[in-house]
Amino acid sequence: MLRKILLGMVILLFAGAGLFPRQQLVAAEKTRAPATQPAAATKPTPKVEESGPRPFSLDRPTLTDNWFGLGKPLEDIGIGMKYYWNSHYTSVIKGGRRTDSGKHSATYDWIVTFDLDKMGLIPDAEVLFDARGQWGRSVNPWTGSSEQVIDDADGNRGIYVDMLWYRQHFWDRKLALELGYLDYQTIVDRNVYANSEDKQFMNAALDNNPLIPTAAMTGLGATLYVRPCEWYTMILGVGDAQRLPLYKPGFSTAFHDEAWFLTYIEQTLHTKIPSGNGPLTGNYRFGLLYDPTVRDEFRRPGASPQRNGNDLGFYTSFDQMFYRENPDDNQGLGWFFRYGFRHGESFRFNQFWSTGLVYTGLIPTRDKDHMGAAIAQKIHSRQYRSRINDRAGSETIYELYYSWQATPWLAILPDIQYIDNPGGDNTLAHTIVAGVRMRVTF
Repeated sequence: MLRKILLGMVILLFAGAGLFPRQQLVAAEKTRAPATQPAAATKPTPKVEESGPRPFSLDRPTLTDNWFGLGKPLEDIGIGMKYYWNSHYTSVIKGGRRTDSGKHSATYDWIVTFDLDKMGLIPDAEVLFDARGQWGRSVNPWTGSSEQVIDDADGNRGIYVDMLWYRQHFWDRKLALELGYLDYQTIVDRNVYANSEDKQFMNAALDNNPLIPTAAMTGLGATLYVRPCEWYTMILGVGDAQRLPLYKPGFSTAFHDEAWFLTYIEQTLHTKIPSGNGPLTGNYRFGLLYDPTVRDEFRRPGASPQRNGNDLGFYTSFDQMFYRENPDDNQGLGWFFRYGFRHGESFRFNQFWSTGLVYTGLIPTRDKDHMGAAIAQKIHSRQYRSRINDRAGSETIYELYYSWQATPWLAILPDIQYIDNPGGDNTLAHTIVAGVRMRVTF
């Protein structure tokens, strides 16, 4: 019964957005990068005796069966390797700046970790290296939206370093210090149900909070993690506010010119609500951001220009499991919510919110599949509307995706998005984008 209700809610959600004519309805897993928090314990899988590695088998956890059998010996000495390949094909099927017959793009990530403790070098220490590459074209320029409808499609770039950091644990691993070339979308503003453009929602507004510079915040920095008990975590982070594009190391900005550093303070409450089928886990994050970057303020016509910095921002990111089918896995219904605020003197969109539902195992016998439906909205600041464009309105994004786990190493994800008032300037009525992703774990 719950599955039928949820499926009906999804249809009604997109009907209200205008995706489906009402008369027809009457008939009708960065993340790319590992999480910074310890993963919850999972039920061990029975050991199966094998005569040898079975690469390319459909039932293997990875396509190469953990690197043709070499992965396990490497892990035993402290070296871990992951390789992910993501392919996207999308099209603007209606509205936008122009309809498009379709564009293809792809990305890959090669992540190598070194457990320095296991290697006998430094106790309670580890290093991570993430090399990334991407190519192809996307429909992002043709939607008219202020957000990328395909967050993982960033054009043609050769291989570059996306992350390279050293982490040292202290105090029985209740405290950790991370230094290096960091990607802050893997550190703050996390979310269980909406934080991976590879495995979850495609739109950038449903991957991270667009008012908080996390996805664009890749550069030199430091982060301190404090988790004194099971139910509380605090994160203190600083990063180069003048960081250059992703393929630049950042030494020329972090240690030269102005000493501008973004500062994050995030606190998380981890909850476990008892239920008949096991605990319903949740995470409630509250964050403050200090941004010293100097920006132009919105001024009335004829007024003298004025610039200001030292801005404070506030954000939240919640995820909560509502319903659990059984105590053995994570099948069930989850909910997420985000909110962000920046001062409207310099930020065109100064408020943002998003919310949605994700069900794991909605279809019987498809226990590893996921279905997600969400809505996000960016709201123009009062100062921008009164001083620059009194016709500016909110931009609202609807997205629906289904993740079909074809094999343990192959996921296929059809996706559709409806964007109302793209860009928020009332020049475009709407945009409809449809596409499909494929994710391969090697």
